[in-house]
Amino acid sequence: MSHVALLRAILLYFCQIVACDVVAMSTQIIFKDQQEFIQSAFNKIAQIVSEHGQPCLEAFVPAFSTEQCLEHLALVASDWAYDYSVIDVYAQLYKQSNQELKEEMGDC
Repeated sequence: MSHVALLRAILLYFCQIVACDVVAMSTQIIFKDQQEFIQSAFNKIAQIVSEHGQPCLEAFVPAFSTEQCLEHLALVASDWAYDYSVIDVYAQLYKQSNQELKEEMGDC
């Protein structure tokens, strides 16, 4: 399975989980339309991926896989005609941090 196909599957799975959680918690979250909902899901997944990679950076270890995952997520969002600017900010932060760590510590 390609990274893009995997990220699409994760996004769809995430959308189903969010929908179930909203019903289970009796909390009503209203989106203008499906596009707004999926855009929100893309942004939330980017946040989750970024938070997952943060401990690596805190330990002064480059988080290359986090950077790559965020780049692929941005690609999927772009392919689906969604705004990938939030995802791209996360990806650029990891790219910059990884580059700085690589320059300081050499190839990891």
